[in-house]
Amino acid sequence: MKINLIIPSFYPATVYGGPIFSTLHACKSLSELDDVEVYVSTTNANRDSRLDVEKNNWVKFNDHFFVKYYNETLIGKFSLSFFLNVWKDIKSSNIVHLQSIFSTPTPIALIYTLIFRKPVLISPRGSFCEWCLAQGSRFKKLWIKLIVNPFGSHISWHATSEAEKEDILKLYPMSNVYVVPNGIDLNSFFHVNYLTKNMYTNKYIGKELEPSKIIISMGRLHKIKRFDILIKSFVEILKTHSDSILLIAGKDTGEKENLDALVKEYNLKNSVYFVGEVSNQDKVDFLGNADLFVLSSESENFGNVYIESLAAGTPIVASTGTPWKEVESAECGKWVENSIRETSKAMLVMLEKDRGEMRVNARKLAQKYDWKNIAKQFENIFREMVMNKGG
Repeated sequence: MKINLIIPSFYPATVYGGPIFSTLHACKSLSELDDVEVYVSTTNANRDSRLDVEKNNWVKFNDHFFVKYYNETLIGKFSLSFFLNVWKDIKSSNIVHLQSIFSTPTPIALIYTLIFRKPVLISPRGSFCEWCLAQGSRFKKLWIKLIVNPFGSHISWHATSEAEKEDILKLYPMSNVYVVPNGIDLNSFFHVNYLTKNMYTNKYIGKELEPSKIIISMGRLHKIKRFDILIKSFVEILKTHSDSILLIAGKDTGEKENLDALVKEYNLKNSVYFVGEVSNQDKVDFLGNADLFVLSSESENFGNVYIESLAAGTPIVASTGTPWKEVESAECGKWVENSIRETSKAMLVMLEKDRGEMRVNARKLAQKYDWKNIAKQFENIFREMVMNKGG
């Protein structure tokens, strides 16, 4: 079975965050299955620049996994070479998997899938959540009406959670929606280099401290992540755990100035630290050595960093705008409204839990999201769609 994945940007365009990595791992895991080949059609877009990669030819990632980077004519907007040539990739495939809604590759690919009668699965990646649709609402409503709706009966959908499935069904109530979560490379997150607290603080903020509790968060510094709620909630934590610290990792995408002002307003310069991006083993150690991970996002269709924290053995506090309700029953976290009151209350409860027990529970839940299991779920869906289409 030959799968053609179409996505506006692909690894190593890590500037786009978590979805780039989850898509890469999904492709690798799929390509390791019997009788499966993965061909990714993408561009060399890298936000404000272009990737330094071979263009317009298949680049081999492994024996059954290839990527073609079409040159982006207008960065982030349009690729002429994609427009003129992607039809060949689609025609030679058994099924097409689109991972974008509001980008020019989407209508181009949809037209060709219709012409060549290829089954198509679309992953909105959270684009249909109420908050997301409200951002640039007029443009998005027009795009959905004029670009996506005409192909509605031709499309099957992929959601990473039941909540995202509900978002999709609000727009397309008669559509077929498959729910498959993102996965994780368990082995890499299971291997944590355990650090003393002063070693940890020296490594990530350049100070040797002995805080009673280390609370962390991670994500691009964007208003959707609601780090403002986390910082204000942390003020409440300091009333009980006065020498605790909060470390926030992630690249600034326009929100850091506001967050810095908040830290100054609450006189938190010795308690709240922005550590920038962390990756690879540094990321694993950052997650695995903390007492608690908290992210009060307005909305997440999945939120890879939550499962990464759990896999590293650290319990979480997630907002009800995310699909992580199951941490409650798994006894490795709290799932609460992203208000200051509820977030701070949940943090206090979790900080009193036995750390060793939380580590065991967190990792037990994480095992369910191993990429090998996720890839098999995707394979079953793709084969079902191909069989139903008669392709």
